[in-house]
Amino acid sequence: MARVITMLSSQASFKQQYGPWAIVAGGSEGIGLAFAELLAKQGVNLVLVSRNEQKLSDARSVIRRQSAVDLRCISADLSHEDSFSSIVQATTDIDIGLLVYNAGAVHGADLFLDQSVSSAIDLVNLNCHGPVLLAHHFGRLMRDRQRGGMIFLSSMAALAGGSYIATYAATKSFDIVFAQSLWHELKAENINVLGLIAGATATPAMAASGFDVCQTNEEGSPVFMSSSAVAKEGLDNLENGPIHIVGDVNRAAVDAFSQLSRDELVSMMSRATAELYNKPC
Repeated sequence: MARVITMLSSQASFKQQYGPWAIVAGGSEGIGLAFAELLAKQGVNLVLVSRNEQKLSDARSVIRRQSAVDLRCISADLSHEDSFSSIVQATTDIDIGLLVYNAGAVHGADLFLDQSVSSAIDLVNLNCHGPVLLAHHFGRLMRDRQRGGMIFLSSMAALAGGSYIATYAATKSFDIVFAQSLWHELKAENINVLGLIAGATATPAMAASGFDVCQTNEEGSPVFMSSSAVAKEGLDNLENGPIHIVGDVNRAAVDAFSQLSRDELVSMMSRATAELYNKPC
């Protein structure tokens, strides 16, 4: 009984700080859907944003089977600025207490000059422009009510430049610095901000890119973390900003990075990316 009371008290405290609604950008699958499932278990109502209506419908069904929270789905392409007006209009009558920016896309890997400039600009819009617009809009509302939280998903690729993912790595680096800045600006407003740095994660997008997301290393441990593990670490560390690196393996890697010079680190990241995407080093 004591454990149940403690759990209910913790849930009420979480909902008071980050509810009654959360918006998850990129919430139809993978890490975003995992966040949505965990938030629903905390009794937080959900706004899921994704450009794929079918995946949104599937995500709605998943949440509905698990929880009775209120749920809204918004079909919007976050790489296009005109989508943000629809998000604002669809949320004017509800109180958003948590923003999770997880929107992503299958970006592939090519040398910068061999890509179309439009695809690079789409990544800039998705990973930089999008977080700025949503954080500014919902952040002001959170400041008015003096509570809330924001989580910005980033990547281990953001820790150094590397061949084949120049724009992706750069935009994800933006997310880390943006989160750190907002963490310091907004902590006096009782708004917790976290830049969440994830490594290789078993998501549908990674599988669609041709990766074997079920592969194991020489010790038999999974190479890719599960989406649910990433999301859980994010929520568990929301109050431990400004950044959190997900997974023991990734944290150990970052410690090792500190022993390298910048040119050594960039070269290492480039080799790792080439191997990951089966490209020439």
